[in-house]
Amino acid sequence: MTGIVDSQRLVSIGYDTCAASCGRFMVVDHDVRESRCSVAGLHVISIQEAIDRHPHIRDRVFFKLVEPTKNEFTQVAAHRSPVGYYVYVEEGVRIHQPLQAAFLFGGSHPDQVIHNIIELGPGSELNIVNGCASASREESGRHIGITETVVGKQAHLGYTMIHNWGPGMEVYPVGAVVVEEGGSFISSYVAMEQAKKVVTFPKVTVGRLVSARFYSIIYGKPGSFFDTGAMVFLEGEDSTGEIVSRVVSDGGTVISRQMIAGTARGNIGHMECNGLLLDTTGVVHSIPELRGEHPDIDLSHEASIGRISDEELSYLMTRGLSMEQARSLIIRGFLDVKIEGLPPEVRSMVDDVIHRAMSGTI
Repeated sequence: MTGIVDSQRLVSIGYDTCAASCGRFMVVDHDVRESRCSVAGLHVISIQEAIDRHPHIRDRVFFKLVEPTKNEFTQVAAHRSPVGYYVYVEEGVRIHQPLQAAFLFGGSHPDQVIHNIIELGPGSELNIVNGCASASREESGRHIGITETVVGKQAHLGYTMIHNWGPGMEVYPVGAVVVEEGGSFISSYVAMEQAKKVVTFPKVTVGRLVSARFYSIIYGKPGSFFDTGAMVFLEGEDSTGEIVSRVVSDGGTVISRQMIAGTARGNIGHMECNGLLLDTTGVVHSIPELRGEHPDIDLSHEASIGRISDEELSYLMTRGLSMEQARSLIIRGFLDVKIEGLPPEVRSMVDDVIHRAMSGTI
């Protein structure tokens, strides 16, 4: 691709230079184009620079949460020079403006391999908007993304991932998170555009008095295949886990995998998957899994798959909306997941991505 990056593609994944942020990081193919931060106590540098300057990162975190032999994609990444970011927040530093990151596939190589590491010191706070996209819808290739995250004691991380790929892209994110005592982790995933194949099943392991929550919003257009979900392992007492997904299939296949394991006293876990089928060619497949290893826990799940109600359509059309306008309004309302704990700036970015997609402007 050329050196020019399409600003509209960046906005479609939440990388908006007009929005307030605490820092930015951008990679095009395997070239770091931007790396900066504007808040004391926040460090944003390339992963290779971090390893070169701080060898303990390789010893303590790099391929320590994700096994390099976990699957064929981690094996590919393990044999490449790492490209990605290292983000560190110092102890007690609480940052409310989001860190914006963008990873664009430009087609200069058939594979894009990314490795990110995030570390939050005790009592710190950070929100990251991580956007991934092909530089254009015509690009074809494979994106592999490894992300290893450590959230320290009493720290909070909000991690939002927005995808806008294309019909020729295969995408394999591999993530692992450890949340220490008293910490909290919120992950939100948004994919509103067509992708050939997306497979991801991140794992979070939590300590005592921890809250871990996953939210996903997926619109499966024709030709798309999404196999996504999350695993939450509640290993500390009095910890909670939640996994919520909203899935629309407009001809695509969407598999939603959800797993919560409660192993300690006072664990509470809940998962739900709601699917909406818009035609007869789409597939929504919900796969919930609960695992209990202690008598004093409370784990639950619920799932539903249905279609747009004729009554709702008729009601809105009697109010002057066309059928397409009514359908769009119903779908937008279905995808409106209230993510508690998401800062207003990040919530606004997510809402804008969904609105643009539903309006056909992405």
